[in-house]
Amino acid sequence: MATLTETAYYARKFIKWGSIGFVVFIILRLSLIATVDYIKKTFPPPPLKPNYAFGKLPQIKFDGSVASASADIKYSLQTVSGGLPKIPDAAYVYFMPKNRINLLSLSKAQTFVGKLNFISSPRQISDTIYRWIDLQNPLRIIEMDIVSNHFTLTYAYANDLTLFEEKEIPSPQEAIKETFDFLDNLEIDTTAINNSIPKTTYLKLTGDKLEPASSQSQADAVRIDLFRKNYQGLSVYSEKITEGFVTVILSGSRRNDRRILSIKYNYWPTNDFQTGIYKLKTPQIAWEELVSGKAYIALKPNDQNRIAITNVYLAYFDSIKPQLYLQPIFVFTGEDKFLAFVPAVAPPWTE
Repeated sequence: MATLTETAYYARKFIKWGSIGFVVFIILRLSLIATVDYIKKTFPPPPLKPNYAFGKLPQIKFDGSVASASADIKYSLQTVSGGLPKIPDAAYVYFMPKNRINLLSLSKAQTFVGKLNFISSPRQISDTIYRWIDLQNPLRIIEMDIVSNHFTLTYAYANDLTLFEEKEIPSPQEAIKETFDFLDNLEIDTTAINNSIPKTTYLKLTGDKLEPASSQSQADAVRIDLFRKNYQGLSVYSEKITEGFVTVILSGSRRNDRRILSIKYNYWPTNDFQTGIYKLKTPQIAWEELVSGKAYIALKPNDQNRIAITNVYLAYFDSIKPQLYLQPIFVFTGEDKFLAFVPAVAPPWTE
């Protein structure tokens, strides 16, 4: 059996060599990162070569009820550099496959909503949209498009305000985890979600409506917005830029049928292995389209018709409406959270 003296001796040795090993590891890691950065800067990848794999692309559809044309706005360019940025000549376009209705579509939808305890027969709202009511709690309703699999679950909390007497409001981390656990239990694929930027917003009950709250202590509910992953390092926007393609509102109730006040799931999948490469407009052309009123405004300060543009960059656009391709756009940002989109693919490769 080792003596206390021997134990102390070996402990000091372990600490000494362990510390040296840790320092060496840090130095090697920093050296590797520096080497990789040097190689990337010295030997950048060759520029993308357009292949126009999908032929002529359909024009991007902006939802007119959300975005608006940029006519009657006067713009000035006030970027840090004083000019327009350098943008790659080409970018990837991603195919977005769409389901087709078949004899099993409704049956699959019934199985899905059954996981949420909706076991009643549905009411058909349109050719593809069906509505279920929870027989155990009629305040719970779910509507689902049995082709796209988009769905909205709502709880008519205005008719049950007593649920807000329960105050087990989760922290942001707990709310995000609960949301992901919920999606996993429904077997919803979450690989398209950007795990680094979920957004949580506390809500308080004002009358019979939920409005933003300043802190968890004042909250009656919490909203979680999940956004799409980046493509080629570029963000993905929709017309409703403040909303994720998955949104969930959790109450402070622990009852399963009153915990979730709202779910909206509006995800259009992409085929990341079926891509095309398309030539892009120059930043100057995109700027001219913005100035001439051919952009769509996602956010605009009230009563302001003179906007200073402070940044310009590429992103992708994922419409609320079904589209066959995830296409790149120019994003123009300005003062007071101004935001505008201009389709980026160069003619004649768009309709």
